[in-house]
Amino acid sequence: MTGHLPDASVATILAASTSEGQCASGALLQTWHRLRMAVLHSIGTAARIAASSTPASSQASQSSSQSHLASRLALKTVTSMIHHDWVKCNDDVRQLAEVCSSWLRGRDPSMTLEAFRNLWCHRNTLASIHTAHTGTGDKLELVVNLSDMVPVQLF
Repeated sequence: MTGHLPDASVATILAASTSEGQCASGALLQTWHRLRMAVLHSIGTAARIAASSTPASSQASQSSSQSHLASRLALKTVTSMIHHDWVKCNDDVRQLAEVCSSWLRGRDPSMTLEAFRNLWCHRNTLASIHTAHTGTGDKLELVVNLSDMVPVQLF
């Protein structure tokens, strides 16, 4: 997410590990897979967009703009995933869906606060939850800490 495209042929990237060859373990494995899929999807989308556009500029600037597009797409995708999971913690998604309620009978897409924290709030790197004191009581607020200005270090 630093604006530079990784070499997709590098085995450590394909094996879902860090550049040092260190694999995520335990609670971070699901987060790592979600981040990895978001980045790979964004790289593919940026490559398709670049391939469909007319080559009006030099190869170097096109590669640079493609890497920035992939970075922005990955950031937007991960931020959306965090917000969607936060909604599952706080609201009944079945009531928010614009479909017939009988379609969702027997399904409970809710997420516990603990599951959300395990998935997204490791070391408060990607997201953090703060307590806001309001006149009607305490309220939990989500803060997404992702930025395209700062690389994400999970390990």
